[in-house]
Amino acid sequence: MYAFFTFVVACLAVAAHGYPNSQIVGGEDAPVGKYPYQVSLRKSGFHSCGGSIISSHTVLTAAHCIIGYSGNPASLRDLTIHAGTNYLNESGVVYTATQAIAHENYNPYQLTNDIGLLILSTAVEFKPLVQPILLAKDDIAPAGYPCILTGWGRLSLGGQIPNNLQQIELKVYDQNKCRQEHENVQSSHICTLTKTGEGACHGDSGGALVADGVQIGVVSFGIPCARGYSDVFTRVSAFTEWLEKHVMHAFICLLFVALAYAVQGAPSPRIVGGKDAPVGKYPYQISLRFLDSHTCGGSIINTRTILTAAHCVEGTENLLNYLSVHAGTNYLNQTGNKYGVANVTINENYNRALLINDIALVHLASPIKYNTVVQPIKLATTDANLEGKPCTLSGWGTTKLGGNPPNSLQEIDLKVYPQQLCKSVHSNVINSHICTLTQAGQGACHGDSGGPLVANGSQIGIVSFGRPCAVGYPDVYTRVSSFTSWIIGKMKL
Repeated sequence: MYAFFTFVVACLAVAAHGYPNSQIVGGEDAPVGKYPYQVSLRKSGFHSCGGSIISSHTVLTAAHCIIGYSGNPASLRDLTIHAGTNYLNESGVVYTATQAIAHENYNPYQLTNDIGLLILSTAVEFKPLVQPILLAKDDIAPAGYPCILTGWGRLSLGGQIPNNLQQIELKVYDQNKCRQEHENVQSSHICTLTKTGEGACHGDSGGALVADGVQIGVVSFGIPCARGYSDVFTRVSAFTEWLEKHVMHAFICLLFVALAYAVQGAPSPRIVGGKDAPVGKYPYQISLRFLDSHTCGGSIINTRTILTAAHCVEGTENLLNYLSVHAGTNYLNQTGNKYGVANVTINENYNRALLINDIALVHLASPIKYNTVVQPIKLATTDANLEGKPCTLSGWGTTKLGGNPPNSLQEIDLKVYPQQLCKSVHSNVINSHICTLTQAGQGACHGDSGGPLVANGSQIGIVSFGRPCAVGYPDVYTRVSSFTSWIIGKMKL
């Protein structure tokens, strides 16, 4: 029994210590961009485990994938984290880690508490192919519930290594039946089983099991590979407090981050301290979506043109088929009036590092049809004497740093903040920015990026950046009146 148990435990964990570049058994090539949270952990250039982006500085994986790095920062020089690519022969966007955190109660023999985090050296730059995933806080997937596994696990036990990221549809397996196959299974595990020939294999370790767009599991162990036995995952919802503790620590380490957390991909976010907006009150508001997931806000300025932030569409020039604009609805679970994107125009002086000239236009493939809930917004040509005056922000930004997403469009009344005071907080603020601040607990957050700030019926700002989220610092917007001539010159009529 001991030898058998050792074999079981070793199965999916082998990739953490030597099996390179592997593939799911019975899966298929994943479409490019469908799983933007997926990363490949590579040791000395070779794929070792999967992982998932869960915040701008944090990757979630299995403890057995990183236990060798935990407490030994020098060893992290051999580890790279690759995001934004489906292919193991591509580097994608490469990040390094400053810290590996394996759960303090991880048991390598029982494979319990098999969960870990990598704290990245630099903030993840979110774009269409690089996005975070939400984590399950409750058991949302009972036995029989459909779920998706992605990874580069082997085709079969000892089988070949593919280059392409694989996907496979699985079903959550009955917990009691799973315990009959694996005596070490606890309530903090979750299992899957569909049929012989389908499941995880060496190299899938640390990867994400997802249901309804939320991560419910982290690949841990099984009897290799897809032989008709259940695969076992660490149950994400069982570690909510542990994750919040360590992820929040990573957030606190951020001195400055763009509100672009949702910039292309984070699902359905919300303003902090706001309230549900009445249907039709903001007919100019749109949801910019990548692969039908909300990424940023924007505003209608004519039948062919959407105004948004440059950081919302940077890097999408070759991915326009995946972008869509949704108008005429307050709800992210509704399609509304959907329009394809023909091309985008980013201000030629946009500076990603300083977030200046953070303005772009999205040009639609077909004209918008106006009605009572779909209308353009006027653009401010001057905004003199606005400091201290009221303004309104609408959007789908998160309720708090790392908070849960609502479905309804949010609104909040703010005040324009004195420019000189804003410059004293944000050293990169220039005259083509405009700021707001009312009080701690009110303001923009991840997912509001690109959305409209409006005063006196005209748009005065485009959500750009701030210190997340509504903690008493001013939020910064691109000042629309500084770019009126540029907008007019680039609009499609």
